[in-house]
Amino acid sequence: MNLIWLLLILLALSYCLVTNQVEAVNTVLLEVGKETFDFVIPLLCAMAFWNGILYVAKEAGILHFLGQMFHPFLKRLFPDLREDKETLGLIATNIVVNMVGLGSAATPAGLKAMEGMQKHNPNKDTASRSMITFLVLNTAGVTLFSTTLIALRASFHSQNVTGFMPYAILATTFASLIGLLVDRWWNYRK
Repeated sequence: MNLIWLLLILLALSYCLVTNQVEAVNTVLLEVGKETFDFVIPLLCAMAFWNGILYVAKEAGILHFLGQMFHPFLKRLFPDLREDKETLGLIATNIVVNMVGLGSAATPAGLKAMEGMQKHNPNKDTASRSMITFLVLNTAGVTLFSTTLIALRASFHSQNVTGFMPYAILATTFASLIGLLVDRWWNYRK
């Protein structure tokens, strides 16, 4: 991949030299830092704010409460993990954090959940049924509040920052249901 990027950059620079547009390269090089800074800082601020809210929710026991609400559903979805409350708790935490649109904050819980599932995996070099189901949930997971998308829309001065939310909730819910149905169908087909 690095070679491809290097070739693209060299091709673009060569084109600018051949067409005598060196000034365009200078302009881009001077402005890209400012544009990147203006783009990234609002996103970092939004992520820091929502990660702080997540930390407060964790300390207040809200994440644990929401995780307990998911336990009956998760026991049916992950039957080989019924007795592993710690792994089910990590799965629940990952799902809840993804639902509020903080995928980066959900990653540590997701990785620990995968480690917990690997302990129950009889074939260590192949993904287990639970791992595949968990991957489906993470890929198509329901997002109720997409903090990153809201921050992006706000940074570009959208007139209706949250106008997409009903459609996003509908789309992610539908994707999750279809993903789980296909996962169950594929599993029971074997």
